[in-house]
Amino acid sequence: MVKLNNYPQRLRVEVLSLGTTAFLLENVSSLTIKLEDGSFLGILPKHAPLIAATGEGVLRYADHEGNHELNVKAGILTVKNNLVSILTTQK
Repeated sequence: MVKLNNYPQRLRVEVLSLGTTAFLLENVSSLTIKLEDGSFLGILPKHAPLIAATGEGVLRYADHEGNHELNVKAGILTVKNNLVSILTTQK
């Protein structure tokens, strides 16, 4: 069993589209994304494993350079071991 203290303190975020990596973000401290039902989900390091349907909208994230926004299409989001993957059908 992996202890939470062994997890890195930053997120890695990948937005995958049609089998390619459209975006890869490293050292993300937090993110917020719109879900399919219109609500918003916030994710911090050490988030519990999760699978969710996302809606089209803005992915907001923070890193050492500040706050950023990225437009993403609807898709499926997974979270596990500080890796956030978003699989979309289009860029």
